[in-house]
This record gives sequence, C-alpha cells and structure tokens, in this order.
Amino acid sequence: MDFCFIFRGNMPVLRPTWLIMLGKVSILSLLTLLFANSERCLAVTKSFKNKYFDFQYDPSIFQSELHLPMSVVDRPIPLAKKSLSLRLDKYTSNHNVEPLQLTVDSNDEQILDLAKTLAAPTQRLALANYFKNNFSRGEEIPGSKLRLVSIDKGAMNLMSSEAFANLFTKIHHKIGIPTKYLRSNKEQRQQFISQLSPFFSAKEMTQIRGKIMTSPNLSMDKDLLPAFARDAVTRHTIYKGPNCFHAALSFQSPLLAASSNINVRQEQGYHKNMLNYDELWRAINLSFYEVDPRKNPIQYGDMIVLFETSGNLKPESVDFKTLRHAATYLMGGYVFAKGSKSANSPYIIRTLEEEWNTWTKYTVKLGAKVYRRNQINVTKPALDNPQDWVY
Repeated sequence: MDFCFIFRGNMPVLRPTWLIMLGKVSILSLLTLLFANSERCLAVTKSFKNKYFDFQYDPSIFQSELHLPMSVVDRPIPLAKKSLSLRLDKYTSNHNVEPLQLTVDSNDEQILDLAKTLAAPTQRLALANYFKNNFSRGEEIPGSKLRLVSIDKGAMNLMSSEAFANLFTKIHHKIGIPTKYLRSNKEQRQQFISQLSPFFSAKEMTQIRGKIMTSPNLSMDKDLLPAFARDAVTRHTIYKGPNCFHAALSFQSPLLAASSNINVRQEQGYHKNMLNYDELWRAINLSFYEVDPRKNPIQYGDMIVLFETSGNLKPESVDFKTLRHAATYLMGGYVFAKGSKSANSPYIIRTLEEEWNTWTKYTVKLGAKVYRRNQINVTKPALDNPQDWVY
C-alpha cells in the first residue's frame, strides 16, 4: 500500500494514498479498490487461530462460584411401571418403542439365578426355560457369551413386575438448598440469581426470589430446573433414542434441540428426539463457546462434554467422532443427565464424579471440555409437551 504526507496545520501526517483519493473516485471505483485488496485481508483472517483449551482429565478440577449448603437424599428410581406396561403393549406396532430385554448368560446356573431374582411365586423353572429357549434368538453382545433376550407378555406373566423394574434401578440425588444461607449472604444470593436467570422466565424468577425469602428450602427438582428438566427428572421414556445429547441441549431450550438446523436426521427405528454425535457437535459450534475450567469457575447450565481422547488427542483436532457423553452442570458438583439412549435410562441428577466413573469404563482415556451457551431465547416454550413421551 502506498502512503503520502498531508498537513494538519503545520504538522505532516502519514495517510494511505487511497484515503487522499477517496473524494475523487466513484462508488464503483471504491468497491473495485477494496476488493482488489481483499486477498490481503483474507490472509490476515487466515492467520487468526481459534484458542483450544486442553482436555481435563480430573473431575475435581471443576470448581463453582456457588458454595451453597445442601441437603442430599438418595432416591432409587426403578423402571416406571407405566412405561414398562406401555412398552409391552406398543413395541410390536411402533418400531420406535424399545422392547423389554434382559441380558442373559448361556450358563444354566446363571439362568437359574436370574430366574430366581425375577420369577413370580412358583414360576422360577418356567421362567428359566423361557430364557433358555429364547437365548439363541437373542441379540448377541459382542465380545461376550451374553445375549439380549426380548421379554413378551407371556414371559412377563412369569415374573414379578416389581422385581423386573428394580433390576434397572438408578440412584437420583434429591437436593435441597436451605434458603437461610441465601438470605444472609447477599453476594452468594446475587450470584445464584444471576446464574439461574437465563434459564427461567421473569415470572419463575419472581417465584424463586419469593421462596428464598419465605420458604425454608428450595428443591432442585421442583424449583431450580428449567421446564424441560423439571418435567423429565426421575422419569423414563418408552422410546429408543432420546439420549444424553438431547437432554443436554433441551436443558438449554427444547427449541434448540428440536431445531431443523440441529436435529436434521431421524434415524430409522429411533424416536425423533435422538441426537447424533455430529448433531450435538453442530449445536456446540453454532451456539456455544468454550470455557477454560482451570481459569473460570463453571456455572449453572454449563454443558460438560466427555470425549474419548485415547491419551493423545490434541484439543484442536477434536471432532464429533470422539464425543461420548454430555451432562449439564447444576451446582455443588451435581449434574443433570440421561445415561443413554435406552428407555431403561431415566433423567436423573448425579454427581459429576459418578458420571466420570461410569464413562471411564467405556473409554481408553476420558477427557472433558466445558461449553457455555450464548444466552439467547433460552426461556422460549417447548414445541411439544415433554409429558407426551416421558413417564
């Protein structure tokens, strides 16, 4: 680029030649001049590099600005009997409904033990025979001698439905937060309100503020989850498909999870609310930014994404193929999540450490990253009532 001197008073000032000529050129000439230099500008753009934060390999690294006292009660969540009944009734006519299945060993003693656990009175041998006779038709589990054997109504009549439901029990942490602490600690109360506000309507926030001042406790399940999570927590679907990725995005907004820009492909045999690895990755890149948890405390609503790093994956080379699980951070080390795409998996609150330990079993080297949403239209209502498909 050429430069020349102009004078301001008696002082010479260096200016690009094209600025001097600006008043003498037409708009068309100006555009031509600008685009002629666009390649040089592009080179500057290409030289800019995104900042990728390192994977975190220790869940204890995640610290929060909220340090609230909590009461925690462990609540067992068995399979919902209503969902169990609906799955028996509908799976033959609706291929999106997940059939009831049990993992069965080929060993006769193992089959008898399973039958003993599940059988209705006097039906142990009949149930064991059902498992043995249907074993060969079961779905093979790679790398093992186990198979998934489907359970029909006849087999269920040989069982205790309560014993069957209990077989899939997951532990949900029911959290209470004493409001006395928030009333007496202005700084923590303001931080608490600030982090919650993007996820709740003005009316809901007024109710939360009111409960802080008048109630002895706030319930995480009832008071401190946005609409989707509040309706889904401790409940099951009956479908194959709705998974941890969908749960994590729906926590932000059901509209985000349902967007045709995100959920672009419906897999055959799965409910429309299943999100694939690449669809979650698209959402993250369109609507989230990465947070470095070593320097910035994580907040309510941050998405914690677990990756298979194999111990040598560089942060800048991460892609959708390495995603394994997603959960939403709440506070005090607790997260909201759905364990898998299986209908046996409820929406529950667990500790981050519990999530970490679970997924460590399925990866060579588990790593985590934290993503925070650009908070736009978070509180818009869902397109569909979540209660239509959770039980």
